[in-house]
Amino acid sequence: MSVGYKLKKLRTLRGYTQREFGQLVGFSTVTADVRIAQYETGTRVPKADMVHKMAEILKVNPDYLMAPAPESMEEIMRTLLFLDENNGVKLSAQEVITDDGREIKRISLSIMGMDGLLEEWYEKQKALQKGELTQDEYYEWKMNWTVE
Repeated sequence: MSVGYKLKKLRTLRGYTQREFGQLVGFSTVTADVRIAQYETGTRVPKADMVHKMAEILKVNPDYLMAPAPESMEEIMRTLLFLDENNGVKLSAQEVITDDGREIKRISLSIMGMDGLLEEWYEKQKALQKGELTQDEYYEWKMNWTVE
């Protein structure tokens, strides 16, 4: 998920047009919509100080906008392979017989130091499923998540 995709999603969620948002971050009325469109389509990539300004206006953690996000299963796998080299990724498999007699493997992934972080996410998902959080509240949590 690119910065541009995230910007567009957040901008529309917050109810800004490209022109309005561009003016809020400091572009002139004449260029505001064009510059924001360029960021959203990936023609241009905003510099770090601009990302911080945009994040402040959109009320999100700047890290959410800047963090690279894999967009395919292959990219996720490449990320996991990289983590395997540097961050203590452990894989385990359990052979399971399904109700209909098929044998399958359930593969588990453990990344050292991630358990607490994943538990926090799991608790938020459970709250969402139980109706204790709305979808919007859950999305707001994800956009503003930081390590505590």
